[in-house]
Amino acid sequence: MDTNIILKYLQGKASEEEKVLFLSWMEESHQNRDEFVEFKKIWALTAKQKNTEGLTWSELKQNSIIETKKRTLLNRFVKQAAIFIFLIGLGGTAQYFISQNLFKDNLVYTKQYSVKTPLGQMTNMELPDGSSVMLNSGTTISYSGDFSNGHREVYIEGEAFFDIAKDKEHPFIVNSDCLGVKVYGTTFNVQAYPEDGKFAVTLIEGSVGILNNTGEEVSKLVPGEKAYFSKNETTIDIRLVDTEMYTSWKEGLVTFRNEKLEDIAKQIERWYNVEIVIQKEDLSEEHYFGTILKNKPIDQILEVLKLTTSLQYEIVPRANKPTLIYWK
Repeated sequence: MDTNIILKYLQGKASEEEKVLFLSWMEESHQNRDEFVEFKKIWALTAKQKNTEGLTWSELKQNSIIETKKRTLLNRFVKQAAIFIFLIGLGGTAQYFISQNLFKDNLVYTKQYSVKTPLGQMTNMELPDGSSVMLNSGTTISYSGDFSNGHREVYIEGEAFFDIAKDKEHPFIVNSDCLGVKVYGTTFNVQAYPEDGKFAVTLIEGSVGILNNTGEEVSKLVPGEKAYFSKNETTIDIRLVDTEMYTSWKEGLVTFRNEKLEDIAKQIERWYNVEIVIQKEDLSEEHYFGTILKNKPIDQILEVLKLTTSLQYEIVPRANKPTLIYWK
């Protein structure tokens, strides 16, 4: 790493490109972080001298030897170095710099965090701001390294139930492939599987705004309302619903209201990590009305569907692949 870039960074004069280079270098190894600690100690010892701007690394180092004889700050820097070495990752590094007021403006964050729930499972997690999220099967949630500094924004692929920590100064944004949601503290459910080409948000408590792809708020919901949007349509459908129907999946209970078997098949594939092939022509368009317990074995679920539809099935186990199920 060019020591001039490090010096410019500490002086707050680094360009955006130089900041990116510096943070990437810091992320590469502990040796680089140790080297920076040593550099910072020398810079700090000479920072109050006059005419230090433009000095080279060797000149700064020589000045620091002289300056050290006049100062008793070594213990302070040793403590800072010890704290710094234990900070792991770019997120921790950035937070350290902020706490030391080394830089505040135009901070560049490159670290991304992502949590993915495997098919057939659900995951509970807590975000850095204290918000809690439950992820349904096959769901991925992502957020950037500056989340804990007020940039409360996530991207979701799948379905999740959110309980958002209140923070009036920093709105919480949920982005998806279709639409987005803006909240300040509330509970709601989002469905946004990219392969479905659909977006739905059901509001339990509080108030949320619906955002289009440009981030513009186009509608608001009140508790008990569900907003639905499909890529094949041009408008957002908003209506009052029984919210338990859209949140009961958290307890392993799913209620269908006149839904196509084709759509139910997609959900079963996610719940059980199976592959369903619909062989009968008209079966996809048949509708089902009823409740399913997700914790039951797959064959019991299929038997329930058989009771009110023309569904017949064949289960074919496969080694190292999802079980294949023919609907016929």
